[in-house]
Amino acid sequence: MQDYFKKISDLLFNALENSEILILNFDAEETDFVRYNKSKIRQAGKVHQISLDINLIKKGKTLRSSLRLSSEYDKDKTLLVRALFFLRREVNELPKDPYLIYEKNINSSNLIDDQGLNAQDMSSRILDISSRHDMVGILSSGKIVKGFANSLGQFNWHESDSFNFDWSLYDDNGKAVKQNYADRKWNQDTFTRLYAESAEQLSVISNEEQKVKPGSYRVYLSPSALNEIIDMMSWGGFSYKANKIGSSPLHLMAKGDREFDKSVSFSEDLSNGISPKFHSDGFIKPDNTELITEGKYQKSLVSPRSALEYSVKHNAAEDYESPVSIKLEAGKINSKKILENLGTGIYLNNLWYLNFSDRNNARVTGLTRFGCFYVKDGELIGPINTMRFDETMYNIFGTKLAGLTNEQQLLMDTSTYEQRSVHSSTIPGAVVEDFRLTL
Repeated sequence: MQDYFKKISDLLFNALENSEILILNFDAEETDFVRYNKSKIRQAGKVHQISLDINLIKKGKTLRSSLRLSSEYDKDKTLLVRALFFLRREVNELPKDPYLIYEKNINSSNLIDDQGLNAQDMSSRILDISSRHDMVGILSSGKIVKGFANSLGQFNWHESDSFNFDWSLYDDNGKAVKQNYADRKWNQDTFTRLYAESAEQLSVISNEEQKVKPGSYRVYLSPSALNEIIDMMSWGGFSYKANKIGSSPLHLMAKGDREFDKSVSFSEDLSNGISPKFHSDGFIKPDNTELITEGKYQKSLVSPRSALEYSVKHNAAEDYESPVSIKLEAGKINSKKILENLGTGIYLNNLWYLNFSDRNNARVTGLTRFGCFYVKDGELIGPINTMRFDETMYNIFGTKLAGLTNEQQLLMDTSTYEQRSVHSSTIPGAVVEDFRLTL
């Protein structure tokens, strides 16, 4: 696949005129999808797709086009040349881009990391352990490829394997608990532990529903539930531009007016190898960017365009300035003794339908979902009724945070719209005091 990308790059670069610069972004995947229902394989298939983003720059003007390719050079070359000629014809009609910026230095890289994932082997392991339950899920696994090339001579390649198994266990009444296992290499012990947690929760989900009244409760937020809140925080929270114009939910923190608990440290960490370390315009990203350290705001994600607009240095963040691989450092609560540590309270497995109820003060609202339980004296009693919560991030990660667990879970974005996502989170669980459930 790399040779194919080099071949079509040479084709397009050799067709350029002297005043033109061309930037290419190559996206490809070879994915096995397996869908399960009642712990049996109901559908299996393979997706092999390639897309190319072409960005023509000419005299301060720029125009893009995106194409789907077949991977057969003789079939694709006519389409590619036609796309270039179309861009050349249309770009002259556009105004100059005042924030046009792209990498002019040559920083090439080549990463190929094949973990040898086998969808059939993983499916066998899944079916062996789930045969006693009504399991519904989707396994997506395989190779994701990102490539960059420009007519100045830079070439970057990122090719890595990963998998994402998203599943639910159902009881006879249609109630479910939900879990996720994602990584770059299958670990049977990790999967067995996660599945056992789901099975334990399933065993009490048929118990009498516990009617929870509006009020403040001691809660445990699982990594999946906490990640939903972090996703909302990332919606502008770490963006330099959003903080500059005051639309960030963490703008008070960025100004130094608010803090999180000292145990809270966030970073953009690309070391897991899931997301590439090069920007779509060729800039090289740092391996690690400290965002919040010991509760204090450290750095924002600064895209090259924002850097040009505000005359600051960038850290090669994408234009949307949100983390692609966020990491929350682990804490001290024993992950194997969550129920004991929680004592009496609410175990929140999943949250959904989140939105800001007061963006300027980092307040979010949403609903409980899939296997949320009332816990008494360290024991699961039964599922709770669906409740709405309304809390601020400054409470969850600050004044009301009782602690974070000592183990983290890697969560990959399950989105497959157009292509598999390379966004990921490495998140512990959290125990929070006086968490507000409103109705």
